[in-house]
Amino acid sequence: MRDMICRMLKFVAVSETSTTEEAKTVEFIPEIIQEKPAVEVAVEDSKAAEVAGSTTMENVGDEEQRVEVTEECTSTIILAPATRDGVVFTAQNWDMFHRLVIENAILYLEIHPDPSENIPTMFLVTEAGQLGRSGCNGAGLGGLTANSLQSNNDQAPGLSMPIPPSGALRRHFLDQSNYSVGLECISPIPRHVSFNIMVSSADDIGMCLEVTPRMIFISSGSEKRYLVHSNHFQTAPFLPQTQIADTYLGGSSWYRGERLKAGLREQAQKENLI
Repeated sequence: MRDMICRMLKFVAVSETSTTEEAKTVEFIPEIIQEKPAVEVAVEDSKAAEVAGSTTMENVGDEEQRVEVTEECTSTIILAPATRDGVVFTAQNWDMFHRLVIENAILYLEIHPDPSENIPTMFLVTEAGQLGRSGCNGAGLGGLTANSLQSNNDQAPGLSMPIPPSGALRRHFLDQSNYSVGLECISPIPRHVSFNIMVSSADDIGMCLEVTPRMIFISSGSEKRYLVHSNHFQTAPFLPQTQIADTYLGGSSWYRGERLKAGLREQAQKENLI
């Protein structure tokens, strides 16, 4: 299993406009509590729910707080009906600071918790010092990938109470063995910036969660064979609302996702999958 994962992990230098993706199969390759205001969750069918709760931890994410709004990446979940072998794939290209590559600061983590913890094995790619950025676990959750977003609800580092970096939220999801339980873990964790996470399961489930400090906007793969996201808000629940504004100033994010969709559609047609 380890050899298979290592063969799938490849770092390549790509231009800002590239849609080159790293494909990783989701087939079974495999606190301190403080009060926080309710987080509103908007789903694609316009239903909403409020959940409350929180988790805090030592804020070791100063580097991530700076990085969170500078990186650019494109992610996709390709569900089983759109793949030749009938398995779920998650893919992402990750444009990160060059120095992280040349200084060997991008790591592959294989985590085997003690059996007493009842936590599945995890396979993660991340920067040195972070809890996790993208990955999957031995229970079939993941791949989990993420895209930076920018909103008028974001809080600058140092201007808010200590809040864990977004990597803590991603890692907490992959701590779970059940997809539903993993989703329940996302909303209560405090957040200081906006980001999108793609969460999928080997059981042919995929969701796109546009997460802000106050709200979460959800798009699912229930009627789509693949989901694509880049670095601006685009889910159906976000677009008509006026409480939170997208502050992305424009750039390649506006077309990267569309180029990837076109490529996926073309390949699926060649394979007679759509």
